Amino acid sequence: MGETTNDAVTARETARKRLLALNADRAARDARIEAAAAKVITTAGKLTDATAAADSARADARTGYEAALTRIDATCAAAVSKAEPAVAAGLVELTAEKLSPADVAALTDLPVAEVKRLLKSAPAASSAPAATVAAPVPAATAAAVLPVAVDSGRADAAALAG
Repeated sequence: MGETTNDAVTARETARKRLLALNADRAARDARIEAAAAKVITTAGKLTDATAAADSARADARTGYEAALTRIDATCAAAVSKAEPAVAAGLVELTAEKLSPADVAALTDLPVAEVKRLLKSAPAASSAPAATVAAPVPAATAAAVLPVAVDSGRADAAALAG
């Protein structure tokens, strides 16, 4: 009987040692799991912060882009509203010389539809003739004056656009 008791005590002691070793392995494993989980949570927080910062930067960029487009559109609209009446007045002068919208379009490099639209938007032309008809100009004089008039017209158009 003493031997059985002795075997039982030895078995319990061995089981206790193995249990302590198993618990020590479990504690080490639990510590590793805890450290890895903390690392993931910290990194995931940084990822969330980076994503939020990128979203905010995108929103700011979109707002700036839309504001810039609005300013560009307003500037363009102001320039167009300033230039269109002058262009329309010039078109009225050309049509007063009995030129058709198609002839005016060919002369000015504008589409016929644009010529017609601008003519409709122009104030009504007076019934007085556009210019007094003068004596015919000799061909040599006309050849010398025409390029100056065309260049002058381009300068006027550039001043309007600017």
